[in-house]
Amino acid sequence: MLAIVENSLDPSERLRALERAEAAPYLGMSASPWWVPPLFGAWLAAHLASFALWRASELAFIAMTVALCAGMGAFVGWLSQRTGALPVPGRGTPPSEIRHEYRRYAVGAVAIAALVVCAWWWAGTAAASVSVFVLTTAGLSLYQYRYQRAAASVRERLT
Repeated sequence: MLAIVENSLDPSERLRALERAEAAPYLGMSASPWWVPPLFGAWLAAHLASFALWRASELAFIAMTVALCAGMGAFVGWLSQRTGALPVPGRGTPPSEIRHEYRRYAVGAVAIAALVVCAWWWAGTAAASVSVFVLTTAGLSLYQYRYQRAAASVRERLT
């Protein structure tokens, strides 16, 4: 009976079913809580601020870096358990709308990194830490909004 049902589908419906299955990992994620972008911004700001310790005490710098990395690892592990497997930009075949947001994210991340480096060079570690917090929080918030909008667009297109 299953073979009869499968054969009764026209090719365009089969293609649509395949596209829905391919898009599922990118569409099933719920939006992150509101506090995730500020958390990442704070983490990056603390990580950047830890470089001020480098000259004062290399051991303190290493300890802070290890603690920050362990904390981020634990957070990403928790987030993965909460949402399931997280799609990784650059892997898999995301729908075109999502792929477009991945590209925008990469360009935005490079732009933020350049602005933070300039702030660090011109105004010092404190200014760079504030810059990385503000820019990362704003950038991730915008990315989350745009990703959810792109996912809704894909859902609409594939229904």
